[in-house]
Amino acid sequence: MTQDDNKTVVRRFYDEVMGQGNVELLDQLMAENFVDHGEALFGSPQGRAVLRDGIAAVHSILAGLNIELHEMIAEDDLVGVRGTMRCRHAGPFLGAEPTGHELIWQGLAIFRIEDGRIAERWFNSDSITLVRQLGLATPAPGQNAG
Repeated sequence: MTQDDNKTVVRRFYDEVMGQGNVELLDQLMAENFVDHGEALFGSPQGRAVLRDGIAAVHSILAGLNIELHEMIAEDDLVGVRGTMRCRHAGPFLGAEPTGHELIWQGLAIFRIEDGRIAERWFNSDSITLVRQLGLATPAPGQNAG
């Protein structure tokens, strides 16, 4: 596969799976034994089935989830992205009752593509900004709530 092909796989993951909630597409886009590295707050789902369940749950809690990709770069079998996530807080999340408020936070990810499917992901987001928006943490002195 070309680097453009690899970028297309990652773009479809964000647009169709994460954004539209089409978790059935994971069978096509992701290796069955997908390995996740990273995200301290949200955990690291291992395997396609675990990720499928997690994404379905997220869509019931964070309504209208949209990920705007700002940059996407590719080299060999790796694709890196930087984006902004936006949604409405519609269900209990991290111990916070639904507020209906818009939540906005940033994230970075690197994907490894193998045989046309996502085999690994290294992911980190600005989770502290999200926690502050939920009212679960206060900003440090001199900082706004994000």
